[in-house]
Amino acid sequence: MATNQKIKTHTGTIITKDGEKTVQLRETSTTWCVGRTETYRKEDGRRSGAPMTSRRLILSSIKPIEGGEE
Repeated sequence: MATNQKIKTHTGTIITKDGEKTVQLRETSTTWCVGRTETYRKEDGRRSGAPMTSRRLILSSIKPIEGGEE
């Protein structure tokens, strides 16, 4: 089990070929990260490293997780 797992601070909606999916995200300076290999650019919501994929993060759907660290 990984001990250096990053804490997710937000939720957002991703559009996939099968429909919408709500995921937990963490923020970096240029991307929103779902997992180690799944990141989305902050500027347009497109998946990083896979420009031709149809998956998109709806930037307006991003919200902080309620009841997080205080």
